Amino acid sequence: MNVAPERITKKSFCNTLIKPSVNTQIQNGVNMDRTAGARRLSVSLPSSLVEEFDTVWQDMKYDDRSKAVHDAIRNFITEHKWMQQEKGELIGAMGLLYYYDKPHLLNAITRIQHEFTDVVKSSTHVHLAKEKCLEIIAVKGKADHVKSLMQKLMAKKGVKQVKFAAMSS
Repeated sequence: MNVAPERITKKSFCNTLIKPSVNTQIQNGVNMDRTAGARRLSVSLPSSLVEEFDTVWQDMKYDDRSKAVHDAIRNFITEHKWMQQEKGELIGAMGLLYYYDKPHLLNAITRIQHEFTDVVKSSTHVHLAKEKCLEIIAVKGKADHVKSLMQKLMAKKGVKQVKFAAMSS
């Protein structure tokens, strides 16, 4: 009786090499075991941003860049979900970091704030460097309006970062 040899595919070969970890690490409800459905992600970033990120995660004593990227993505998702689920009235402050050298950006930021007079209570403009500015916007109003304001500001070219800090009323 002739028995055909088992066909070895790339998938079956890799599956024999990757054994599930006995010590699966669970962090914030997320399985961190790299063999538990982990996916590789390729991202193009400016060199200066990668260098700064590498400095930060090493200063924070992370074991590796992948864990730091994981936590950064998790925080990004958590912030987004929180804004999606928030109902009712919000009070808080929005911090907007941008570069002044982008044509018409300052006018666009001011125009957007004027579109949201129902939630924008005040704003302060801070000069950080020759062409780098910080706008701090105090808001109070319906959560969906605050979210719309934040999304419009984030979408502007030249805006580098928008953060929202909610306060309890």
